[in-house]
Formats: sequence, C-alpha cells, structure tokens
Amino acid sequence: MNPEMLIGMLAELERIREATLDLVERNAPQLLPVPADDADGTERAAFDLLLGARRAVLGSPVAARGVHDMLIAEGARYAQTPAGAQLRDALAGSPAVENLRRIWETLSLNVLDGPAEPHAAPIAWSELLADALVGHGLNDSILARLRPEGFA
Repeated sequence: MNPEMLIGMLAELERIREATLDLVERNAPQLLPVPADDADGTERAAFDLLLGARRAVLGSPVAARGVHDMLIAEGARYAQTPAGAQLRDALAGSPAVENLRRIWETLSLNVLDGPAEPHAAPIAWSELLADALVGHGLNDSILARLRPEGFA
C-alpha cells in the first residue's frame, strides 16, 4: 500500500465517521440542541465548547475512551500518593466535583462507561448508534435501496 492509498483510506474513514455522526444527530435531535436565543457571548462560548466536546466523544469514541481511561488511571495512581490521598479526601462530597460529574454525564451521555475491548468503541456508544438508526427511521425500504440486486 502506498502513501497516497493510505491517505485516501483515512480521508474516506473520516468522511464515513462524519456522516455517521451527522446521521445520529439528525435522527436524535436532542443530541444537537440549539443555544438559547438570548445567550450572551460567554454563555454561547460555553455552550459551543460543551457541544464540541460532545461531538468529539460521539465522533471519536475509541480515542475518547482512551483519554477517559488514561485520566482515570492517572487519578487512581495520584490518589495513592500522600498528596493525592489528601486531595481526594478534600474533594469527596464537594459540590464542585458533583457539578463536574453532572457536566461530564450530560455531554458524554455516559457512552464511555462500561465494558469495551481495547481499541474498540464502547458498547454504550454502539447502543446509542443503534438506537438512533433503528429507533428513528432505518427500515427495510432504505436497506433495500442500498442492497445490490441479487445480494441476499
């Protein structure tokens, strides 16, 4: 395989990834909310940042899971040091930590939780994709148009 072919394949995979994300967002519009009409510059910037983070998680679940797992492992390692244990204890029950958890769960939809093979999309992400496709209009007539004649 030459470099041009590899670049072409990567470009095609990116196109497919973007089309999949667009399909999920169109079929589940609640995943792509619009900002409030009266959002000021700061509120709009925060909204755009969080929506961009959601698109990154949903659009690149394997990479997002890798970052997620790395951060959890690093936090666990740090919590085993005296300074880390002290910080962990100070943060336990903190309203700020609870708020960060709510923010994370809202933007990630918890699709990074649960089991996943190494370098594979988390099962929760696959379930979200399946729900968006099957639950919102993927039917036999669409599949029939995609199926080549004579293909079982």
